[in-house]
Amino acid sequence: MATAEFPESAGTGPQRTPSGTLWRAVSIALRAPSIFNTQPWRWHLRSGSVWLWADRTRQMTHIDPEGRLLIVSCGVALQHAACALAAIGHRPDTQRWPDPDHPDLLARLAAGPVREPTPDDIRALHAILSRRTDRRPSARDTPLATFHLNALRGAVEAHGVHLHLVRDEQLPVLAAATAQAEQIEFADPELRDDLDRWTHRDAIDRDGITPEQVVPAVSRRIPQRTFLPDREAHLEPGDGSDRWASYAILFTDADDRRAWLTAGEALSSLLIEAAQRHVSVNPMSSAVEVPATRAQLAELLCHVGHPVLTLRLSPAGGKLPRSPRRAATDAIET
Repeated sequence: MATAEFPESAGTGPQRTPSGTLWRAVSIALRAPSIFNTQPWRWHLRSGSVWLWADRTRQMTHIDPEGRLLIVSCGVALQHAACALAAIGHRPDTQRWPDPDHPDLLARLAAGPVREPTPDDIRALHAILSRRTDRRPSARDTPLATFHLNALRGAVEAHGVHLHLVRDEQLPVLAAATAQAEQIEFADPELRDDLDRWTHRDAIDRDGITPEQVVPAVSRRIPQRTFLPDREAHLEPGDGSDRWASYAILFTDADDRRAWLTAGEALSSLLIEAAQRHVSVNPMSSAVEVPATRAQLAELLCHVGHPVLTLRLSPAGGKLPRSPRRAATDAIET
């Protein structure tokens, strides 16, 4: 019989929290990664269901004016919650966009019939609890095995979303687009304000990007975003160069809110699969944030889809600090 152990305070902070199957599933889902660790979601527990809302107060209004990355982030949390529910012992029942008159209401999740968790369900839960975003350059001197990359693509395709593995000859275009996006954002005061807001947070906020999550600038084939141009990054970069890191573009057939939410669910499945395979995934959003560089990514896809995120894929390294997370009582309403 497969069993799962649930930490009493998973994603909840030190305070005592209400019990309940949906509460436990959603509190675990608060570990989901999000754009700049904004955690842009609100969960409402109502009559045996939990409703997922986009929290526009946490939107990066200049970098992400359409809310594309906000909704992708919510999609990751939604799929994390569904996986946690399955590990608890219920079939997840997900309804997306239940009310078109409320566009920020993204989905309803309910606990379906009781069922025995499978070993895959338990492994997915442990992946959610253990994974971290690793921005350190990889020191590995060999590329990821093809079967690992194919498994990540399969996890994405199961949601009707796609993963393009960037070919070696395409890497200079990706590098140029990434560098150009950062230059554009740093030159625009409004975009820079967005960056500053989420990289200069008070510890009490328990969100945003902290120095402990960022490495100092080092030479890479694809540049890493400079999160803290005026502060010292505290994460030791090691002696890697990313020479053999793989890069991928997550993309969708449509470019609307439903597609963005589904892309987030697909990203969640990719992250869970990667953690089980000891593959590090570093989502890189700068090139999709700027229309001109997003168009360059679309060219790499031969315009057959809409870019959502760039991903750096490499063998997992050593232990990493956990990103700050808000208390469950700050994100879940009952």
